[in-house]
Amino acid sequence: MNQGAYGEGELLDVVAIAYADDPATVEPLLIDLADAAGRAAYMSVNPLATDYGRQCAAAAADAARDELLAILDPPQKGATCARRT
Repeated sequence: MNQGAYGEGELLDVVAIAYADDPATVEPLLIDLADAAGRAAYMSVNPLATDYGRQCAAAAADAARDELLAILDPPQKGATCARRT
């Protein structure tokens, strides 16, 4: 998975912060990503699925992931996130 500017473990922190800041924008994108990833996983093991169906499902999952990543702000070098209470 291409995480772009995010390091290992940082991506979930960034998603959590974005969700806390703007849940109305982030929640539908997370739901779309979960749905598309689930469909792609199902299509990858379904013996009745066609190659075209598998490719379309994988492309939809990639697009949903890219759409979510596009709204996230990459972390600044050396910056740390304070935990919200």
